[in-house]
Amino acid sequence: MFLFDFSLFRKHFVLLSVLVYRKFKFATITYNTRIVLKKLLISMNWKFTILSIFLLTFYVSIQAQDLLNVKKSEYLEGDKERKTAYKNILHAIELGKRGEDFVNQAVPLLKEAYQLNSKNAELNYNLGVCYLIAGPRNKALTYLKSAQKLNADISEDIHFLLGIAYQYCNDFDKAIVQFKINIELIQQNNYKDKKELIALSEKRISECKNGKQLLKNTSDLEIELMKDVNSAFDEYKPVWDGSDFYFSSRRGGVKKSRSLEDQKFYEKIFAQDPTGKIYNVSVNTPSKSNLALMSFTNEVPIIYLGGEGNGDVYFVKTSNEKWGKGKALKFINESKSRESSVCIGSKGKEIYFISDRKGGFGDCDVYYCIKEENGKWSEPMNIGGDINTEFDESDVFVTKDGKSLYFSSKGHNSIGGYDIFKCERKESGQWGRPQNLGFPINSTDNDITYFEDETGRFFFASQRSGGVGGFDIYREKEILEKIEAPVILPEQASIKELPNELKNEKMSAPVLAKTVVVPDIPVKNQPEVIEEIKMKEELVQEDFVYRVQIAACKKEMGPKDLFKRYKGGDVIEHLYVEGWHKYTIGGFPTFEDAAKYRDSCGVTDAFVVIFKGGYRLGIAKKTGGVK
Repeated sequence: MFLFDFSLFRKHFVLLSVLVYRKFKFATITYNTRIVLKKLLISMNWKFTILSIFLLTFYVSIQAQDLLNVKKSEYLEGDKERKTAYKNILHAIELGKRGEDFVNQAVPLLKEAYQLNSKNAELNYNLGVCYLIAGPRNKALTYLKSAQKLNADISEDIHFLLGIAYQYCNDFDKAIVQFKINIELIQQNNYKDKKELIALSEKRISECKNGKQLLKNTSDLEIELMKDVNSAFDEYKPVWDGSDFYFSSRRGGVKKSRSLEDQKFYEKIFAQDPTGKIYNVSVNTPSKSNLALMSFTNEVPIIYLGGEGNGDVYFVKTSNEKWGKGKALKFINESKSRESSVCIGSKGKEIYFISDRKGGFGDCDVYYCIKEENGKWSEPMNIGGDINTEFDESDVFVTKDGKSLYFSSKGHNSIGGYDIFKCERKESGQWGRPQNLGFPINSTDNDITYFEDETGRFFFASQRSGGVGGFDIYREKEILEKIEAPVILPEQASIKELPNELKNEKMSAPVLAKTVVVPDIPVKNQPEVIEEIKMKEELVQEDFVYRVQIAACKKEMGPKDLFKRYKGGDVIEHLYVEGWHKYTIGGFPTFEDAAKYRDSCGVTDAFVVIFKGGYRLGIAKKTGGVK
């Protein structure tokens, strides 16, 4: 079970959006749909075995699904290696019955058999289905296309699955065609409860149309995968407290406890300190429970603690550097519902959270409370139908200034799974309509748990292909300064009066005054391809100082990011120039001295800049000039 309201196969929606036939089907399912589907599974007389799905009151447990049988004759004839491959196929099918987290273990077994016989339609189909479930989902298309090519009648859901596979590859036009073919086949065959099945395809078609539109307006923002914190397991819920970077992970060993809902390891809290070291946050809570850090209020952590399908939020009680379950947020928690994703905004006067309590617009909605004049919190209020939809909402986050609200949703103009949306606060205090953040933040897969640090840099988790495994944490990529200005000759660097644009470029106070002791960094021996010309003596006499610039970005960097970039012990000075945050170290009388330190500081793209009287004139070149 996940802490966010994706919550893996919970009440109204099934993970990977899903399922009706013997094969896994991926589409959102409402509460009423589930009742129909349960009857559908009993009453429909398919020509193939139907996938058994049991949707329980507090959680959904998937009783395994049989993948398509592979003919024995295609693997039992021949050498011993082929017989072993067939045994692997049987083992893979058994793994598929155990739950979602075991499907990824079935993939290598099927791939081994595939190496011996890639022309088996059922084997290609099984591989495609497994990739749709366990990922990377963009790999499913190749195998599903092969399965249909080898056997056009491989399954009655092949067009639906092909549509999903095309959607995950952002090929929206082809996906729409496949979904329409699926609808046509349902109508021609007069399947029972066809209206519900058609609705699943129509929802996907709507997502593809949204995707086509949003692709035309792709943001120029760049994102990057945080490879140092991600693993082959799920990582999500990034939270930064100004020093350490916290996140939730479902990593675990063989003997670790697994959730009954999806057979994944229970989620726990991990953190990365400023040196980059990953550690497990010690919390005194039951081992067979899901645990996650929600947010901080006045430096006190708020955690989520839950079992199978339920959970509440608590303040953390600390003792000997260990965390424990403290006071419950009783004004939020409700005994018969699940509360999560708590965020405090508007200077501590508002608190937002997610709950699946009765009376909402969908399964999980956004709620909020307001701190009253007497210091007590109001009763929880639903944020309303402009934000909440009939589909799931989750992972609410409000900026410190209370002007922006972010949340994940399967509704609105989602392009597939959960998308991240933003609302701006109006002058009236009400929230504006949600806006899809679009590409590259959102994808056709699940995008969740948006968070911004104190500098405004954003982080989020995504299940998209291309990551390390499962859900991975991404962040906004730093935009470094591009050096394109023309070179100015040394004699042009002498100025009598500072230009107006430089008068406000004085260096600010250091942002990292604490000295960090690290081992000596060896000096690199770099070949000189340009002859160095010594700076004219009059330039030195005019109070010119050379410094080494280690970073320049549009958003201010925090101590943690600076430490990752530069691990030396010098004080880092911060300069804000024409919309750029620039960070420099040292103070050298000559270019040669600065260049020597530049080559030994450990920052590969560092360069030398020249100052006069505390003002940055430009980038010093090996010729002695600046630009």
